[in-house]
Amino acid sequence: LTDDGILENTMIVFTADHGDLRGEHHRQNKGVPWEGSARVPFLVYYPSKIKPKTIVNQALTSVDFCPTLFSLFDKEVSADFHGRDFSKLLTQDAAVDDWDDVAFARGTGDMAGWLMAVSDSHKLVVASSDQPWFFDLKRDPDEMINMLDNPAYHDIARKFAIKLKKYGVEYADPRMESPRIKADLD
Repeated sequence: LTDDGILENTMIVFTADHGDLRGEHHRQNKGVPWEGSARVPFLVYYPSKIKPKTIVNQALTSVDFCPTLFSLFDKEVSADFHGRDFSKLLTQDAAVDDWDDVAFARGTGDMAGWLMAVSDSHKLVVASSDQPWFFDLKRDPDEMINMLDNPAYHDIARKFAIKLKKYGVEYADPRMESPRIKADLD
């Protein structure tokens, strides 16, 4: 790219579609909402628009990558993406006032499965076959303590539940049909 003189006008992205649990939570797999499985790298080199050493600490998901990349390329897209364009987080020095630091993910297997609302600091997971989990990712990055019954977390957990329910309804997620998930979000 340097030899051809196109490095400065080329975007290079390094990411993954999932992590792999390698013994965390006694698991050896992917596709679960634990950080070791759900959190992936997203590194981008695009010097014409993104300053070196830019760090984004907001929650994002892989569905956000496509609308963001198109926006960085200044391309209009007629497709209806479920993801959010986070290009402003990459290109602006100041905070983006209208950004809501909550992202959503869901299991890809069993349609009853699980749904997750996550920010850089907290995570709510509801599942058809398990109790809800609420983690303080800053205090408990290994996700060992479910804070759902801790009164200090009731308000933030409730906000996450409201946002997760809105997401599920807006995108007609079939996991919202699970009686347990419905009850937990209500």
